[in-house]
Formats: sequence, structure tokens, C-alpha cells
Amino acid sequence: MESAGAPKARVLVVDGDPEAGDQLVTLLEGEGFEVTLLNAGEQLLSHLAGHTVDLILMEAALPGADGFEVCRHLCSDDTAPPVIFVSSKGDEVDRVVGLELGADDYIVKPFSPRETLARVKAVLRRAQRASHSGKPGRYRFAEWTFCPAQMELTAPGGNAIPLSSSESELLLAFVQFPQEPLSRDRLLDLTKGRESFPFDRSIDSHVSRLRRKLGDDAKHPEIIKTAWGTGYIFTYGVEAE
Repeated sequence: MESAGAPKARVLVVDGDPEAGDQLVTLLEGEGFEVTLLNAGEQLLSHLAGHTVDLILMEAALPGADGFEVCRHLCSDDTAPPVIFVSSKGDEVDRVVGLELGADDYIVKPFSPRETLARVKAVLRRAQRASHSGKPGRYRFAEWTFCPAQMELTAPGGNAIPLSSSESELLLAFVQFPQEPLSRDRLLDLTKGRESFPFDRSIDSHVSRLRRKLGDDAKHPEIIKTAWGTGYIFTYGVEAE
């Protein structure tokens, strides 16, 4: 439960199945969250235009606008709240697609109430740390600038590139340990373990997304290289400010 006097986290549940949506609402309200239930992606986008939301829990198989397309739209906006899929689409391909589109976590139905609450709290903690973190305020490498507090990259030409909280946390691990091979297990440790990445291979998906945002060639990356038999290595020197 939330501590006395602390503001309630505002959670938006979007699910076309009324029974599943009600289960999530009951679970989250019982833990002290302020919850709004919607049943379509179009309603979600309209709701966000007039309300402040801290976290979205969303089914991938939504009526009308597909949940994956809604997530793609949301994650193109650096002011959008973090997203967790709680979905009946349980194939690994669907989970990887959801994470690659920018979701911060992916939970498969039928969900475990205890695990779902743990993941919700973990994503909220990460988002809060990212928004209030300030030591150091930014990292520079080559002509790039990374600001963890804003979850934002600035490209050499000056363009701002938003990051999801998971992408930001992973990049923070790399810039804190530049030019050092990092195994997937080490990256899990540096990013709060499985609170950040529900399964090992999701790190690979987030690395691929970071490479794309950094303009790093997928076949011959220069910034985040694959350390064969180990994991990954961030090759550039980093200046922290």
C-alpha cells in the first residue's frame, strides 16, 4: 500500500474484456492506486489528452486500434507514461514486438496478482528515478548527449530522441561502464534485474532499439558492439557531468 499522505499513482487499464479489466482494477485499487478502466485504444488516446497518468496497463488485442499500434504512437511521445502489456497474446514473438515498440514490461494472461503488482511497482519506481535522478545530470559520448532524468538522447545534429524508461536504464548501464564487456546477467543486475527485463532475450531487443536510435548499423555496430560469448560492450569513452 502507499504510505500515508503520499499521492496515489494514477494507473490507466485498457482492456476490451470487461472481466479481465475489472480484475486488474480490483487488484490495483486494493493496493492503493487510483485506477481508470477503458476498453479501447481510441479511448486511451482521448483520455491522455485531458488527464495525467503515471502508468498504462494495456491488452495487446484491443477492439478498434490494435494495442501494438497504440503503443507505437505513445512511445513516439517523450511525455507519454510507461506502458505494461497485460495480454492474452503470449507468444515470444508478441512479447518481443511489444518490448521493441517501447513497452516497459509484458505480462501474459492469466496473470499472477502478486507478480503483476511487483512489476507495476517496479516500472513506477524506474519512471520516478528517471524523472528525479540528477547525479550526474548528463553523459556525453562522441557528439551525443544522454540525459537520464529526461530519458532523452540528443543527436549530434541537435535532434532530441525520446527513450522509454527501460531503454534509458539500459543505456545508463552502458555509459556508467563504458569500454567494458557486460554480460546479459551483469546488465540484468545493473538494471534492477528482472524488474526491468522480464526475460534475458528482451535485453537483446532493447539493445537493437538503442542501436537504431543511435544510428548504429545493425550488422556492423560501432557504438554498442556484441562481445561474442559475453554480451555487449559500449565502445565510446564517456564524459559524465
